Amino acid sequence: MISINLLPDELRRNSRTSPKALAVLFVVSVVSFGSAGFCGFLWFNVKSDREARVNIAQEQLDGYTPRAKYADLLSKEKSEFDKRNKTIGEIAASRIVWTRKCDRLSEVVNKDVTQGRHKVWLTSIDVNTGSDTKAGNIRISGYGAGKNIDNYANFYDDLKNDPVFSAGFSEFTAPSGKVDEGDTNVEPPEKVEFKFEVNMPSKDTKKKSPAKAAAKPATDKPAGS
Repeated sequence: MISINLLPDELRRNSRTSPKALAVLFVVSVVSFGSAGFCGFLWFNVKSDREARVNIAQEQLDGYTPRAKYADLLSKEKSEFDKRNKTIGEIAASRIVWTRKCDRLSEVVNKDVTQGRHKVWLTSIDVNTGSDTKAGNIRISGYGAGKNIDNYANFYDDLKNDPVFSAGFSEFTAPSGKVDEGDTNVEPPEKVEFKFEVNMPSKDTKKKSPAKAAAKPATDKPAGS
């Protein structure tokens, strides 16, 4: 339905928005724009704060990275040093001081000669240092004066039980003896030829641990012919 106002302009009633509607529209506009402005403020403020923290953390990380690499390098060097130090210690612990061994052997050979405990002289000392998989040994050969096997048996016991000479060795093999009656120009004319071996510990510690020094009772006497 179409309504036509035929009244003249001066008599027509102007249509106006009610004050209540204007008030509601104003409140809605204020709340909307205020909320948008507050949200924008929070967004940019929080974003800038987070960016500042990220930048600070990145700077700290950049400063710690060279230190961490240096610490890793020091740790690696320390590990290598510990390995070398352990190897040097093992070598020093397993090393045999041959000068002390020779001096002690000479002392044992010449000890108690006047008391008659043993009368021996050595003809050869062969040292085999071995390899990484095979233990070395020392072959000692000599003579004992007279037919009595005690002359070299006591020497064998004294050498085996001597703490200086036996240190570092794993085993003393039982000596073998043979009577030699061919020389009449010496007194006594008979002598007993003997030989025995002194074994060293195995160098291959990964596959086989070194044998412990085995000390047999001093009362055991080697058999002689």
